[in-house]
Amino acid sequence: MKKAIIIPNYLKEESMQFSKTAVDILEKNGYSVSVLLENDEPIEGSDLALVLGGDGTLLRACKKLYKFDIPMLGINFGHLGYLTECNPDTAIDAIEKVVRNEYHLENRLMLEGSVVRNGENVYSFVALNEASFYRSTLLKAFTAELYINGMLTQTVVGDGLIVATPTGSTSYNLSAGGPVLTPNSKNIVLTPISPKYFPRSSIVANGEDEIEIKVVVDSIVKTGNPALQIDGDDAFTLNDGDVVKIKRNEKDAKIIKVTSQSFYQVLRKKLSKATYDNT
Repeated sequence: MKKAIIIPNYLKEESMQFSKTAVDILEKNGYSVSVLLENDEPIEGSDLALVLGGDGTLLRACKKLYKFDIPMLGINFGHLGYLTECNPDTAIDAIEKVVRNEYHLENRLMLEGSVVRNGENVYSFVALNEASFYRSTLLKAFTAELYINGMLTQTVVGDGLIVATPTGSTSYNLSAGGPVLTPNSKNIVLTPISPKYFPRSSIVANGEDEIEIKVVVDSIVKTGNPALQIDGDDAFTLNDGDVVKIKRNEKDAKIIKVTSQSFYQVLRKKLSKATYDNT
């Protein structure tokens, strides 16, 4: 018997209600189904995951599911839903296509990284969208040395720096003026935030490149600390001399696609909706 898990957003009543409908559809098609809240651990060996929420819900679910190679279908109960495949009004049709194997998978590059402080690993992370460095409580420009494959490439001075995946290129990276990458590309994009000395154009690195960012904070005049934020959620305070190491994770996230729309059509639609919603 195939196994499926459903991860609803428990803060959204519509999402919780739809999970009951999803359970019925899957069980009628021979699946054993478990409904998990976001803090529950995934069930290893599951064949499918339905994630009922917005991009934030899918990002958090992805960090738990990717290591088990569980394909994810995102159903948007949030706002824009860049990562989700369908809306509630088309969700039943999408689920039925999945159980009939009428879908394809997109393998999305993920990042992994760590913060090294005085030679010790003090924080580790994985990201589907980005790792972003920002001033936080630092009352002056963010400063860091950027190394790619062990070679000093630039000194970043400004409000921060974004290290984004192709998936994350349409998120914070795009807002900061960075380029949009197709979801299946194997690159990492580095985009400065309001740079003072860093080139205003982004750097598009090879996905196999290893990136190190050494944080520089004036230790004589203490003016606060910068921070590292992962996928717009988890944040970690950085100290002077911290080195953040980032590279491609050995596993990709597996996103289910059931529509025939191209990435460019979806991007146009989402950007048009964002523009309309903010006018």
